[in-house]
Amino acid sequence: MTIEQHKPSPFEPATLGPVTLRNRTIKSATSEGRSPRGQVTDELIEFHRGFVDGGIGMTTIAYCTIAKEGYSAPGQILMNRRNLAGLKEFTDTMHLGGAAASAQLGHAGVVAHPKVTG
Repeated sequence: MTIEQHKPSPFEPATLGPVTLRNRTIKSATSEGRSPRGQVTDELIEFHRGFVDGGIGMTTIAYCTIAKEGYSAPGQILMNRRNLAGLKEFTDTMHLGGAAASAQLGHAGVVAHPKVTG
């Protein structure tokens, strides 16, 4: 069967590198507004768990910055050791629900505002 003959259903499993998703639906990163202090919260986890319980194959936590000076808005999660336990809890919860977890990584660069970055 050629690829032209097989048109995959969005509900079929899919493979992304070493990760197998239960289906081909992915919740993209959207500003959740549920990490006011820049940390993973129970509210953030529950927000994403709703998509997982609804059957999504992978959910994406929105804009996590790679450096303090890379914030583009308040409340974004900094990818550092302090936030590691919360990110692990987020990921473990999504996995328990049968979905994969991903993160949108970013750095605001020259558009970062000093009021946000300090």
